[in-house]
Amino acid sequence: ATRGSRMPTVAAVKKTRSSFLSSGLYAAFLLAAVTYLDRSRPVAFAQDAAVAATGTAQFRGRESPQRYFYFARLAGKKCKNGSVLGKAKKKLNPSQCTALCNKNPKCTAVESRFVKNGSKKNRCQLYRRCDGGAVGPSCPPRKTCIFKRTLRMGAPPYTVKTCVAAAVGSPCVPTEVANLRYMPHPTVAPCEETEGQRGTATYADLVLPAGKALYVAVTTAVAGQSSARGFFVRPTRRTRQWGRAAVQAKSASFYLGGTGQFSVEFVGDEIWRDQELATNFDALLLFVNPVLALPKKLQLISPTSKGSFVNLGPNKKYLFVAGVDYDWGKDYVFKVHDNTSVYFEQGAHVRARIVQTEKKVQNIVIRGYGTLDVHHNLRPDRVGISDDATRQNVGIYGKNIQVTGVTLINTNPTCGLFGYCLNLNANWSPLANPQDPFDAWELQLKDPPYKFRQAHCQQNNMDDSPNTDFTNCPTSHDDGQKVSYVKCMTWQLGHDGLNAGKWGSVTDSFVRTVDDALKPWDSHGIYRDITIWQLTLGWPINFGWWNWNQPDVDTVIENVHVIHNHNWVTSKGWPQTKSGQCVVGGIYGSGAVKKNYRLNNIFVETAAGCAVGLQISNDAYSRHPTPEGCVGSMLDMKIENMYFDEEFYQTGGYDNYLAGETDPAAGCSGELRGKIENLRLSGDVAGRALARSDFLVNKKTVSGLTFGAADADPHQPSLGSYQKYPKKNAYDGQGGTEIDTDGRKVRSVLQCLGRCHADWSCDCVVFQPSSLLCYKRGNCVPGSFDADGRYDVYVRKWE
Repeated sequence: ATRGSRMPTVAAVKKTRSSFLSSGLYAAFLLAAVTYLDRSRPVAFAQDAAVAATGTAQFRGRESPQRYFYFARLAGKKCKNGSVLGKAKKKLNPSQCTALCNKNPKCTAVESRFVKNGSKKNRCQLYRRCDGGAVGPSCPPRKTCIFKRTLRMGAPPYTVKTCVAAAVGSPCVPTEVANLRYMPHPTVAPCEETEGQRGTATYADLVLPAGKALYVAVTTAVAGQSSARGFFVRPTRRTRQWGRAAVQAKSASFYLGGTGQFSVEFVGDEIWRDQELATNFDALLLFVNPVLALPKKLQLISPTSKGSFVNLGPNKKYLFVAGVDYDWGKDYVFKVHDNTSVYFEQGAHVRARIVQTEKKVQNIVIRGYGTLDVHHNLRPDRVGISDDATRQNVGIYGKNIQVTGVTLINTNPTCGLFGYCLNLNANWSPLANPQDPFDAWELQLKDPPYKFRQAHCQQNNMDDSPNTDFTNCPTSHDDGQKVSYVKCMTWQLGHDGLNAGKWGSVTDSFVRTVDDALKPWDSHGIYRDITIWQLTLGWPINFGWWNWNQPDVDTVIENVHVIHNHNWVTSKGWPQTKSGQCVVGGIYGSGAVKKNYRLNNIFVETAAGCAVGLQISNDAYSRHPTPEGCVGSMLDMKIENMYFDEEFYQTGGYDNYLAGETDPAAGCSGELRGKIENLRLSGDVAGRALARSDFLVNKKTVSGLTFGAADADPHQPSLGSYQKYPKKNAYDGQGGTEIDTDGRKVRSVLQCLGRCHADWSCDCVVFQPSSLLCYKRGNCVPGSFDADGRYDVYVRKWE
């Protein structure tokens, strides 16, 4: 039940009609009565007092410690794309109408008209589909209103209000975001696989029309959170251009001038160097998406289907609707076939997976702003359902596969069950064999020869015999996999992020994982405009482990914002060499030669242990050498323009690291010697150049290594963005509020200005030229600055 509220009393439910209509709490009565009268399920209910006090109905029913249903009134008068469920009922009052909906697992909304109790003019129509998400005002008496059944996950420690404005700075009237989702750490008890990561995540999918801006007002109720030491909306290189925020101790309002994925943080940037604080942080994530219209004629997916899987298609279009409890009480799978589209209504939450590993399919669409949640334990070795090739939220073989907008999470409470968020044409797994389930252990701590397993779109089968069937395999970006606005969040080792496969692209997406975030392991990939929050294990950009042997060339990775990188917590113990789990790298054990990769514009905002940690080894834990035991070289690769806002933060025993195979098998030659050749690096580390001295390099296996000068950070503020007040100081009581109590050592005044530009609570900086110390300040008033010849104050010019 909602904190600080109580069960509605019988007396409250039995108000007279006149007092009921005049109270202005028509909708609140509606849902209080629903929750009180619905005795068909073991549910406890309570009123959200903060919302009910405004006259808007928001009563929630708690079905489990984390799952809540409530009804909210839609702003429109009719259901968009409405699909009725049975005939309309007469005489029912609103509470009886919505109680009837609660008892029907296929009901998502009601259309209710109330005149008086028992009146034949009362009308109640149930709906299976009723598109729309905007919450309107309280329902007027004797009017027909639509109430949408909506699932809410938990009791979020944040309040978020939004509205769409004509532009940044333009006024609009915000309303509360009702469908905030709250995820505590899913494991019941700490285990090795969580790598010490705790904390919670609150998230919401929001929609922003093109050419508009989103006004956001946020309040935090998290203990210890405050803007006193900073307020950030990350990635800050995107948000810093969108005007000034209004920041209070526990609340803030601001504009988002474009789509993307954003982390709202009422903390200073120093907490990301504190293991206890960083790993227990309670996150607020706002996913701002472009407008996406759902087609009209869609087949609604039933929440009561039997068995362990359902076939979808071929040649059909489906919809998961919001307000339905898609939870079968066990792991559940939807197998897609040719020319199949699966849509998610905004707010739909589905505890299931979407897969096809038994054959290669074409023209698959998965689209919408709902959530696909791996929650229940997967039974092992069910071919095409939960064998090791099929343990993903989305795992499909084929061509022209499009995945857009979906949030992929893994809330399984059991430790040790691996599976990626998204794996399309995975280059390490075969077509499913009903007589012989694939086990990933076949490629872990194993040397060739490997058994025959049929490839899907790989050039060779697992035993390196040639693949001869490339039906429904992509041949260019035109029919390759396309992933956009996808969000991936997991909590355990083995729950990796996104891999789009050969000719695949991932754009405008978000990954927050306790394991590798991006898996660019195939030729001709594109990974662009991605935000990563790396938790306590893994590489944000991982170069591969056990790829089957085929060329791996010409992949592009650019404009990646690593907003946090907690893997310094575990780098001391893994890998076993002196390499850290850096922003880019891995332990490569494949015979596939990796060539002509291009990485550019990698922005790292908070504490990170190292830039590149890369080794090639025929003894990698997960590996697939050639039949002769050779591993592929990495050739002619460029990792350029890496920008680190802070110096590397290391806890000992690791560093930037480059090493090829030091003990190649006999007969391995040419590109199969496992060398790193002609690698070019450039970067800026807190105002200094990334240099050869930052690295441990095995000279015998690394040749042609060069370091260049990084381009100027395209998001760096200019001196012209600030007004200089020479020989002035600002601090508490003297024209400013102290954000930094101790100055931060910087290398230039521009780096100092960059610190302020990233922090929306910062109005000015105090810079001491002699010591290069930088102090952030808020609420700056130039007329009250203190005269002091040792300092200069730079005040931001808010456009």
